[in-house]
Amino acid sequence: MRSISLPKPALVAALGCVLLSGCVLLSGCGTQNATADQTPAGEAVPSATPLGASPSAGDPELRFLEVMRRILQGCAPDAPDGSGGAPKPEDLPGYEGEPTPRYGPGETPPSVPGDEADTPVPADSTGPRPVKEVPLTGAEKCNGSEHAERVSGAFKNTRTSAYEAIHRKLTDLDYPASRIHQMPDHAGAPRARLDLRLMGGHLALEITGTGNGVIVEAFGAPETEDVKVTDVRRKQQLDAPTS
Repeated sequence: MRSISLPKPALVAALGCVLLSGCVLLSGCGTQNATADQTPAGEAVPSATPLGASPSAGDPELRFLEVMRRILQGCAPDAPDGSGGAPKPEDLPGYEGEPTPRYGPGETPPSVPGDEADTPVPADSTGPRPVKEVPLTGAEKCNGSEHAERVSGAFKNTRTSAYEAIHRKLTDLDYPASRIHQMPDHAGAPRARLDLRLMGGHLALEITGTGNGVIVEAFGAPETEDVKVTDVRRKQQLDAPTS
């Protein structure tokens, strides 16, 4: 099952548009002008968007992209910081580390012990296999901190004893329901994971309910879409939440 349910052509284009120029917020302009040109004299021009509302107000994915745009802008590597230098590759979203060495024609890689042809191949498992948590880049750590602060602030001084309460609040914060996944309770406390991976990124959040709010932790999940955030095995486990 694919963990990121984005209509690829439309939403990836929308994301690029949002990040580069904010044109999603202006997408209704051409339609309004065309309508105005065709309206007979003396008749009121119908409004394509209610006064004060965004054209994306009814689309949860576009609202989510707008949230991502605002946080990405605040954590952009080229944001003014007084250094004036170019961003490091490891600070860019989607950084995968140094490339694997390639071998030229006629060359072979060094032999690996136990890599003989008669080595038995493990049988495939029908169930999901846990995958290891991956490191976040510098930019992703910043984005994760901003999302975590945003989520924890929304739950402040609120007893959170059920997954449904976490799910409802996250959707109120414009995180799509398709990106929210229930996890087994931890010491009796509800848990959820929020998939924030986009365009080769690794960012995800783990939210655990407490007696007066939530604990939010950012972590890295492999960028491949066939890996669900619920299958990622965390490096460290939270202590039991205090009530």
